[in-house]
Amino acid sequence: MGAVWRQAGIGALAAVLALFPGLAVAMEWALVPERSRIGFEYLQNGQRARGIFARYHGEGLFSPEAPEAATLELRIESASIDLDDNLASAFATSAEWFDAATHPLVTYRLTSLSPLGGDRFHAIGDLTIRGRTRAVRTEITLMIDGAKARAEGVLELDRRDFGLGVGPSALFVEIGRAVAVRFDLTAMPPE
Repeated sequence: MGAVWRQAGIGALAAVLALFPGLAVAMEWALVPERSRIGFEYLQNGQRARGIFARYHGEGLFSPEAPEAATLELRIESASIDLDDNLASAFATSAEWFDAATHPLVTYRLTSLSPLGGDRFHAIGDLTIRGRTRAVRTEITLMIDGAKARAEGVLELDRRDFGLGVGPSALFVEIGRAVAVRFDLTAMPPE
């Protein structure tokens, strides 16, 4: 009986779409972490330094016909920060930095996506780190090839807006205010 109702629902949806050809249906997407990368660059004692986050998850909706209706929620495990040095990585999860024990997730929620032409979009979203939420803006390149989507770009932020690195350790190591978060995210329809 469930299959009959499912078929009827699909038929009804097809009929609605036929009546309203401009109606866009958003497709569900799930982030594929093993095909994605979230890294960042910053200055430490005047030298360029890099790191990555190793664990994150996310999902969203997107239709090329209605990009303004897109949604995205990305959750990054703050304890998964990797600065290519075990001691530095552990310190980055401390209370002076990401405070992973109290704030285990960094979250990003897309609030606006506007086309700029071609595969380029202007994205605005709410970024929450250490319980502090700020609106952030960036340009992204979004490419969809059948059942695979790829978004890449750079998000510039000031770490002090989120209370990162404002404790006593600032007396011993100089970390620049500006952080460039480089992302290359691949998503596919959920199974």
